[in-house]
Amino acid sequence: MRNNILLTCAAVFSLVLLFLLKPSQEALEKKNSLRRPQEYMTNVFITTFTETGALKNKLSALYWAYLPEKEISTLTKPHLTVFKPDGSFWFIHAATGQIKQPNIGVIDQITLQQQVVLERPQTTASTAVKLETEELHYQPKKHYAESEKFVTLTKPGLKITGTGLRAFLDQSSVELLRDVKTYYTLTR
Repeated sequence: MRNNILLTCAAVFSLVLLFLLKPSQEALEKKNSLRRPQEYMTNVFITTFTETGALKNKLSALYWAYLPEKEISTLTKPHLTVFKPDGSFWFIHAATGQIKQPNIGVIDQITLQQQVVLERPQTTASTAVKLETEELHYQPKKHYAESEKFVTLTKPGLKITGTGLRAFLDQSSVELLRDVKTYYTLTR
C-alpha cells in the first residue's frame, strides 16, 4: 500500500514538473519569430542618389534579412560603393554585415565583419589605397568609417599597420590611431 502511494506521488510530481517545464505554444511562437526575419532578399542590389540626382551609394549582398525586433538587417557578402562628389569612389566589402535601421527604409550604420576591405582605386588625381581589417563601422550619412581592430593600409611602395581607424571617405582622409608602424616596400 505504501509503495502504491509513493509511486502515485512520484507520477503526479513528474506530470506537474513536465507541465511546468514545457514551454507554452505562445512562448515557442515568440522564440521562433525572433529567429525568422520579417523580410529577406537574395541577390540584392540597391542604389541611392543625392537630392540633386548624383550617385551616392551602391550596395549589393547575396542575402539580406530584416529583423524588426532588433532593428537590424543581416547581410551576407555585402559590397558597398561610395561615390564622392568629385566623381571618385571607394569600395567596401566583407564576408558579413549588419545594418542598424530603425525601419526598413533607413540605414543609420553598417557594421562589416570578417575580411573587410576598404579600397580606393587609382585615378589620375590619387594613388590606390587598400585597407584591411576584421571589423569596420560605416555611417553612410557622414561618409565616415571607423574600426578599433588591427588595420593594414597599403599603397604603392608603402605598408602601414596599426590599431584603430578613422576614415572620412568624402575627404579621402584616413588615420590609423595606435601602435602605427610604417614599412617602405620596393615597387617594380
